[in-house]
Amino acid sequence: MRPTARDNEALKPLPISDTAMVHLYRGELGRSDNWRTRLDTTTNWALTTTAAVISFGFANTSSPHVTFLVGIWMVISFLLIEARRYRYYDLWNRRVRLLEDGYWAPMLRHEPVDPDSLRELAQELARPQLQLSLISAISTRLNRAYGPILIVLLLSWFVKVYSHPQAPGTFREFVERAHVGPVPGEFIMSLIAGMSLLAIYMFVSSFFVRAPLGELRTRPRGRRAALWESFYRPYALNRSRRRVPRSPPASPPLPPEP
Repeated sequence: MRPTARDNEALKPLPISDTAMVHLYRGELGRSDNWRTRLDTTTNWALTTTAAVISFGFANTSSPHVTFLVGIWMVISFLLIEARRYRYYDLWNRRVRLLEDGYWAPMLRHEPVDPDSLRELAQELARPQLQLSLISAISTRLNRAYGPILIVLLLSWFVKVYSHPQAPGTFREFVERAHVGPVPGEFIMSLIAGMSLLAIYMFVSSFFVRAPLGELRTRPRGRRAALWESFYRPYALNRSRRRVPRSPPASPPLPPEP
């Protein structure tokens, strides 16, 4: 059967109005903002826990050093929770960036919309999938917030074990002080050293992997330059250089007519 005129009208794509795009943008921006607030909540929990652990651990000399280990475990738990939330935040923020890059930015430049960005946005709307892996999310949150928090807790634990009640005479005595009940100090030291090396590796690797779509980072000129610039100006903005169109060369003057 040949399609009728009514079927042809039904198969035609409906025009996209600016009002519909505005509502879509506001909805996705609201989702992104809500998940951003949830990230801030988890970070506040980690900061409050760190302050409470340090205050209780150094309150008197009889306070056990296991308090700092419990604080480190709680902060790592908050990191895993926030990494999961960050994956969902990346999903909604990716949609916002696709709308801004493919629709609003071309409109402001008086250019046609970007079909690739809109096609990717349509695919995201049809089948939502998490694009960011858990390891990348953990590395990004270590880079942003949890790296300094864990460093403060580890240094506080080291000072507590070393100085309370007095400085150890030998390294063997220092290792024995790190015991927790029946667990020997060698195992605790090895566990802390392994976790520290893993955190350092993930922290450093976050400078070499491609940043998520919504992250604001400098445009690296190379791997070494990206690592170096991330330390002394991690949030610097690159100004776009506009190319000034060159005027065509002037034609030579015509010879006078005889």
